[in-house]
Amino acid sequence: MSNSSTDVLLCLLRKALLGSDEHLPSLVDWPDVMRLAAMHGVAALAFDGIEELASSPVELISENKTISEIPKSIKLQWAALSLRQESLFKHNWMVACQLSELLGKDGIEALVLKGRSIAQFYPKPQHRYSCDLDVYIAGEKWKKACDILEAHNIPLIHEVYKEVEFTFNGLYVECHRYITPVRGNKTLMRFEKYLISILENYHIDYFENTTLRRPPLLFVLLLYIEHALGDLLHGHFLLKHIVDWIVLRHQEFDKEQISQICKDYGFDRFLHLVDALADVVEGTRSLDSLPISYKEVFDSLFNTRLSKNQPKSWFAKRVSLFFEIIGNGHYYRDFGYCSMPNFLFNAVWSHLFQKKVEL
Repeated sequence: MSNSSTDVLLCLLRKALLGSDEHLPSLVDWPDVMRLAAMHGVAALAFDGIEELASSPVELISENKTISEIPKSIKLQWAALSLRQESLFKHNWMVACQLSELLGKDGIEALVLKGRSIAQFYPKPQHRYSCDLDVYIAGEKWKKACDILEAHNIPLIHEVYKEVEFTFNGLYVECHRYITPVRGNKTLMRFEKYLISILENYHIDYFENTTLRRPPLLFVLLLYIEHALGDLLHGHFLLKHIVDWIVLRHQEFDKEQISQICKDYGFDRFLHLVDALADVVEGTRSLDSLPISYKEVFDSLFNTRLSKNQPKSWFAKRVSLFFEIIGNGHYYRDFGYCSMPNFLFNAVWSHLFQKKVEL
């Protein structure tokens, strides 16, 4: 599996999330641990682990003396990363509230997807990394929201049928008209309708002191599973996804219900995978006890180097995505709800011939 840096990072995450007693190796490549943490979007959370280990009982500190040996320059850089994440979280939420206030004047309420909806369950929500905002506005109000934004001279990008993209006061926003990529996908079409039914049958809740709607836990769990599976299939699966699941699965919910729903939509194999990987990160299961296909996913997390040169144009993004899907065909076979050729055929066919989506 892993090298020493990976082991240390997992120890720090366990300390931050679970408060467990952790024992670090005597030699640690701290710059590499910090690099890994930043690459996977868990730098602030890992720094929490460092601070908690540093304040542990004397006998535990003596076993983790490497904590006191972290180079000052690295510790300062890491602390700066954590503070920057807190500042980003605060700014992004302030802008999200400003957007909600703008739309709310016309009676439009936005539902927060992913990001803050998952972060609320973290020990320190501001330490879950997110650099954008995803919201969902149902039905005709989505078009009305677009008209309001354009009336305020906010340029909208209509590259993707399921959402409109724009930058609002420095924050990148995806405003969804569909929760999932439903077009040409019978499974996600059924799943989308199920997610909407959840929203229609729960007591409307808001984030504190805002008009931003807070989705129910069942919705958060199921959307996480669908979205994380999509990221795996498209080659964007990170340690942060596993950490999200660790946080979410410690909430109170009917696990049998989630298991059955995942089975109904073909997400069950991915659920088994992410549960097993969460066990490994939590330290309750050894990686060697997992099937080879699971170990391959885990090892790939630390063998992947994220590209800084992301494609800019719509066409370049689509081409890049196509080759990412081709390269991850084995993941479709092992964990997907359909085959890779079937997925690509439906995606291409629907793009060419099914412009309109009807739920």
